[in-house]
Amino acid sequence: MKKDAISTGLFIAIGFLCVAIVIAILIPVVRDVINSADDNRPTIPGVTMVQPSELAPSATVANTEFHTAV
Repeated sequence: MKKDAISTGLFIAIGFLCVAIVIAILIPVVRDVINSADDNRPTIPGVTMVQPSELAPSATVANTEFHTAV
């Protein structure tokens, strides 16, 4: 009986050890996969608006103001 209890205890201890090693390896791998999935988003370009500085119908290109919105 004593032999069976020792072998069962060792079997359970080795099983827990194997599960702990697998979890310790898989957690960083899964974390890297999730983080790299977030990096695939496209960058949104900034918008450049050109507005005339005067509200005259004969405004030229020299009288324009550049506003950038990001």
